[in-house]
Amino acid sequence: MTDLLIELGCEELPAASVLPMAQHLGNALFAQLQASDLCDTPPQIFATPRRLAARFTNVGARQADATVERRGPAKAAAYKDGEPTKALLGFLRSAGVSPDAVETVETPKGEWIVVRQTQPGKTLAEVLEKTMAELMKTMPMPKRMRWGAHSHEFLRPVVWLLALHGSQVLPLQTLGLTASNTTRGHRFHARDALLVADPSVYEQVLEQAHVVADPDKRRSIIVKGVQAQASKLGGTPVMDDELVDEVNCLVEWPVALAGRFDEEFLEIPKEALIQTMQENQRYFALLNPQGDLLPAFITVANLDSQNAQTVIDGNERVIRPRFADTMFFWNQDKKQPLASHQERLGRLLFQEKLGSVANKVARMQALGQWLSEELSVNASDVSMAVSLCKCDLNTEIVKELAKMQGICGRYYALRDGCNADVAEAMEQHYFPKQSGGALPQSGVSQVVSLADKTDTLVGIYGLGLIPTGAKDPFGLRRASIGIARIIIEQQRDIDLAELLEMSRLSFGERLPKPDMSAMLAYVIERLRGYLLERGFAVDAIDAVLAKQVTRPLDIVSRLEAIEQFRQTEAAVSLAAASKRIANILKKVEGGVPTSIDVALFKEAAEQQLFEQLVKVQPAIEAAMDSRDYAKAMQDTAGLRVSVDAFFDGVMVMDEDPALRLNRLAILQRVNALCCGTAELGLLRPGESSSSEHGTVK
Repeated sequence: MTDLLIELGCEELPAASVLPMAQHLGNALFAQLQASDLCDTPPQIFATPRRLAARFTNVGARQADATVERRGPAKAAAYKDGEPTKALLGFLRSAGVSPDAVETVETPKGEWIVVRQTQPGKTLAEVLEKTMAELMKTMPMPKRMRWGAHSHEFLRPVVWLLALHGSQVLPLQTLGLTASNTTRGHRFHARDALLVADPSVYEQVLEQAHVVADPDKRRSIIVKGVQAQASKLGGTPVMDDELVDEVNCLVEWPVALAGRFDEEFLEIPKEALIQTMQENQRYFALLNPQGDLLPAFITVANLDSQNAQTVIDGNERVIRPRFADTMFFWNQDKKQPLASHQERLGRLLFQEKLGSVANKVARMQALGQWLSEELSVNASDVSMAVSLCKCDLNTEIVKELAKMQGICGRYYALRDGCNADVAEAMEQHYFPKQSGGALPQSGVSQVVSLADKTDTLVGIYGLGLIPTGAKDPFGLRRASIGIARIIIEQQRDIDLAELLEMSRLSFGERLPKPDMSAMLAYVIERLRGYLLERGFAVDAIDAVLAKQVTRPLDIVSRLEAIEQFRQTEAAVSLAAASKRIANILKKVEGGVPTSIDVALFKEAAEQQLFEQLVKVQPAIEAAMDSRDYAKAMQDTAGLRVSVDAFFDGVMVMDEDPALRLNRLAILQRVNALCCGTAELGLLRPGESSSSEHGTVK
């Protein structure tokens, strides 16, 4: 058993494809090696812009021989008068054996002829040969290309193939290449082919040739290098994970270098400068301790230059015209107030059947005013914020840098004298921008955000453009979860059914017959997923949602009460009783009376349960009215002893119809009280509430 190394070298790959392709190479090879009983340890993956590689430990050179059983004809058809038939002789010829090798086996259908043969195991090269061809066909890549006179296809032209098992070169071929024991180093630092004597020295050989093949190690070098350069300048780097990952897949020998730009560009909103540096140049911006942008950046070069200043000068020259363009757009936008863009919103299409962005803003105004009243938020501020929130879509900076929408609106609103809440809403009505992202903070921002997301949700869903699979072009899932998060995490008591209906009314004839119940169910299902992520137990969520509650804050309050209740001794008993009662009541024909006749009591347990009901019912109902669900469930737990005694000592389905109906009426009232907060019959108390979904929060 020895190590195996497979490396495919090529021209520079797009950064986004490097790691997925390397992972595919390793996974596909490992799956075949494991299935062939040649390796049981996942590989170490190596990936740079010019190479995809996987190294496996303890890989066998050959499969073990296997004994295979081949079944021939039935014994009755194999011999006639003691002599082999044509059927048997044909089987023996196909198996390449003599009659002496024949055996018989018993089956449910009688005796059959079999022969047992030893099948030699395949060599490692034989196992990998077909796998290499197949994995190249399934390699994930956005587009394939051909090069030269070849018919082979790959994302970029392939240059070399290395295949080593220990010190032995495997005779593999793929994409027109024949495997060898040589690799290539850095394009500029080490142009000659490099001999790899054994897979174990692969990294060492490459590092001597200015290539860090391990992506995790290379990423660590980048992070440390950027932080070290930033520290020298007295700043903190803006190190988004996506940017670090992209830079990591653009270089083989990372060297962090610091550059500077003219301070006059700091007049531009820092977010615009940061976006330009990150998306256009893959630079790391720097912030001072106060969070303001410094006139400097960190770039990661892909070589160790003898004259680093030349590299720095080149990067500074590149960024200057880009910032100059942004400065021009900023100055153009300063010539007119944000409100001046309102008229042109009518020329921006929101959705063909739903009208323009101006139409959307008008609907948001109507919904925003209703929300302002519901949540006691300044209505005039909401109206102003809604009227301006989409205006920056027409500004020059946003046309150039789309991610600046909302951010530019905030700057322009402050410049025009809007108050802080209105200006903040320009940006924050888009929050949250990603899963777990920041939420809008002020009441005005929250109202505008809810109005925007609800309008999109109701309009798009109302047209029947419902997300399918992973496709959600209008972001309805994100909008639904955003609505739920704002309501719950910002403690805004809103009824989802009312919210959706009020939005529907604002569309008028544009949405003639939307399925509002299906739309509400869609939002509730997204809410259910969010609650699972919060750590609430599946059965508790289902038990509460079964009550058809449409106020998210109310749902959370009920869940918190249920999570406390399910830890009590009464939970197991009452949940079982509720399920039993529900099953009994389902089978009753003709309905159950709502009144209880005390004169029909015959058993002490009946009397005891009724008295307990009379005692706790007012307290439970009062707690429910005040949404004190914890108190309601605490009082409900007091019924446990009486309910258990009732089922132990009373025959519910008595032959006397009057007694039977009276006892069913008692159970019906018990179940109504017990299930006020949630359908207890759906609970599975005694099981951990966080065993599958983490700690309850």
